[in-house]
Amino acid sequence: MLFNKKPDEEFSHDFSPKRQSTMTYPVEQAPAASRKPSGGPTRSLIDAWLNITGNLQSEGEVQVDGQINGDIRCAHLTVGKDATIIGNITAEEVVVRGKVTGTIRANRVILQDSARVDSEIFHKKIAIEEGAIFQGQSRLSEDPMKAELVDLHSAAAEMMSAAKANGRLSESAAA
Repeated sequence: MLFNKKPDEEFSHDFSPKRQSTMTYPVEQAPAASRKPSGGPTRSLIDAWLNITGNLQSEGEVQVDGQINGDIRCAHLTVGKDATIIGNITAEEVVVRGKVTGTIRANRVILQDSARVDSEIFHKKIAIEEGAIFQGQSRLSEDPMKAELVDLHSAAAEMMSAAKANGRLSESAAA
């Protein structure tokens, strides 16, 4: 609808540009892998309406307010009050206000009062505020982000020795 008193036949305006530019500008595109921000670390936001299925990796800070079904690896992770993460987390620092199910590996972990965590946490430092719900195990580690392989081997060895002690595993199967 036009706010014009002229009939449609009389209204024929050409919106194409009158003057064509003959200048061309070179465009340089860097490969995506080599792009780095010129300033400090970046901050990525997963908003409340976004659900991600798959792993997420960033060299900067990540704030999750939506839902992620997959592993997260970043420098600093903030899990928002209404966020849900089902997967393993590896970061220098993790602040949890929402729900996390999976293993957390970080130098510093903070579970704030609204946190609901069902996890095994490997950490150098941990803080759990009053009101936070934490079910799982907390394990102090000098290098929590590299403890994964050692822990898998020690867990397998513990299971084997427990099975031997209970007589469920024969000596030939253990070898």
